[in-house]
Amino acid sequence: MAFFTGNVYSKSLLLDTQLNIILPHDHRENRRKGSPKTLILLHGLSDNASAWYRRTAIERYAEKYNLTVVMPEVQRSYYNDMVYGQKAYTYIAEELPAIIESMFKTSLRREDLIIAGLSMGGYGALRCAFGNPNRFGYCGAFSGAYDILELKKLSIDIDVAAGFEKDVKAIFGLEMDIPDEATIPYILEQAAKSDVLPELYLTCGTEDFLYPVNLRIKQLCTKLSIKSTYEEWNGAHEWRFWDESIEKMLKLFMKDEERY
Repeated sequence: MAFFTGNVYSKSLLLDTQLNIILPHDHRENRRKGSPKTLILLHGLSDNASAWYRRTAIERYAEKYNLTVVMPEVQRSYYNDMVYGQKAYTYIAEELPAIIESMFKTSLRREDLIIAGLSMGGYGALRCAFGNPNRFGYCGAFSGAYDILELKKLSIDIDVAAGFEKDVKAIFGLEMDIPDEATIPYILEQAAKSDVLPELYLTCGTEDFLYPVNLRIKQLCTKLSIKSTYEEWNGAHEWRFWDESIEKMLKLFMKDEERY
C-alpha cells in the first residue's frame, strides 16, 4: 500500500487544504481482483484529516478490501456551505471527487464510490450521499450527529462539542436558521422519491450521548422504506467503536468482491 499526505487548492474552500490518501499498488496482502473502489472518509467535529489513519486500522482494511481511501479536511464547517466561511458541502460532494479522479485516476463510477464518516462526518456522509443518490453507491454513518440544534444544546455539557454554538452561527448565520436542505429528515424524505439510493449502513453505541437521535434516523429510514442496515452494540462516542464500525461496513459492502 502507498500512503500520501499532501495539499490541494480548493475553489470551494478558497484555500489549500490537506488530503491523506491510501492507494493500493503492490497487492502484497490483497488477493482481490479488479480495480479498487474509492472510499471518501469524513472526520468529526473535533478532528482533522489525520484522525482516521491515526486512530483506526483503516490502512489495513484498505489493503484487505482493495480500496483507495481519501481523507479530506473541512474543519468545523459541519459539511455545509457556510454563511460566514467555506463551501464545505460543495467541496466534498462535487469538487473533491473530481480532484481525486484527475490526480489519482480513481474510479468515480457510482458502484465504486463510497462515502462514510463519524459523528459530524456521519451527518456529512448521509447528507452528501442522499443529496446526490446518483453519484454515491454506498454510505456509512457512525454515531451520526444528525440533529444540529440538539448538538448545540448538548455542547454546554459535552466536551467534544464545546464551543459549537459559535460554529452554528458561522455556518447558518446569526439567527441560526437551519434551512430544510441541511436537515437529515428533509434530505431523506426527498431522496426517498428517487429511483436509486445508496446502500446505507448505520451504527451507534448504546452508551453514546447521540444514541437517541440515531434511533430516530433509523426509524425514519424504516418509515420512508429506505433500505438500510442498522447495528448497535455496547460503546460510547469513541474510536474503538468507530474502528469496529468501519470494518463491519466494509465487510458488508465488499462481500460480493471477495475472491480468494
